[in-house]
Amino acid sequence: LAIACAGFLIAAPVLVLVGLAVGFIPPFHAPSMAPSRVAWTFLLILAATALPEEILFRSLIQNWITRKFGASSRTIAASALIFGLSHLNNAPGTPPNWRYAIVATIAGYAFGQVFQRSSSVVSSAIVHALVNTVKKTYF
Repeated sequence: LAIACAGFLIAAPVLVLVGLAVGFIPPFHAPSMAPSRVAWTFLLILAATALPEEILFRSLIQNWITRKFGASSRTIAASALIFGLSHLNNAPGTPPNWRYAIVATIAGYAFGQVFQRSSSVVSSAIVHALVNTVKKTYF
C-alpha cells in the first residue's frame, strides 16, 4: 500500500500537467458527487477497469517482456508504450486519440514502476484506480 500511495503521489501531478498541456483533461473543477459516491466510483473502477487492465498489461505483458529482456526501465517503458497505444481508440475524442495515448503511456510507466517495486498487481491496480477516479471526479 505504501508503494501504491507513493506511486500515486509522484504520478498524479505529472499526469495532470501533461493532461492539461495536451488538452486531454479540462481544467480542475470541484467534485460534483458526494464522498461516498467517489468511494463507490473508486471501487467500481478498481474492479471493472484497473484490475483487469493491470492483470493484462503488468502481470502478463510486462512480466513476459521482463522475463525475455530483464528487469529495467526499458522493459517498463515497452509495456507502458503498449498500454498507451491500446488507448488510441478510447473516448473522449475521435480515434486515433493521441492525447489519451500519450497520457496513458506516462500512466502506464508509473503503474509499471509500482508493479515492479511491489511485485503486486494489486498495488498497480490501486494506483490505476486512484488516477482514473481523480480524473473522473475533478476533471
